[in-house]
Amino acid sequence: MKIKGKYKITIIIITLLVILFLNKKIQIVKQSEIDINSKTYEEIPKIIINKAVLEVNGIKYETEINQEVNIYDFMVKLKEEGKINFKDKTYSGIGKFIEEINGIKSSNEKYWLYYVNNKKADIGISDYKIKPGDIISWKLEKI
Repeated sequence: MKIKGKYKITIIIITLLVILFLNKKIQIVKQSEIDINSKTYEEIPKIIINKAVLEVNGIKYETEINQEVNIYDFMVKLKEEGKINFKDKTYSGIGKFIEEINGIKSSNEKYWLYYVNNKKADIGISDYKIKPGDIISWKLEKI
């Protein structure tokens, strides 16, 4: 069966229109995959969710966090979720210090100190960005 010239052109045009239509649908799907909550493609790695663990006197609390969160913001999130309670104080030029966690206050003899993966921290809680797998531990200790 031979197809006449004008039918060949019609079939070619219809085929091209179907290809263009399908290609446009594919592009829309790809764009929606990239456009998560109005984020650009470059920002997507920054919004990957991780679980983080905060340990206070041996009791562990965990929640999901964004990859770029610091310890203070992580604690605020736990507080908003009703998992912990804490009080802090900001000292000009130094940063935030935790004065009380879950009703246990620091005193003249003991202070709340934090550890990252069992190593005493040497950076403020507003400056340390939590990494995947980190366990943040608070201990009431003498300095």
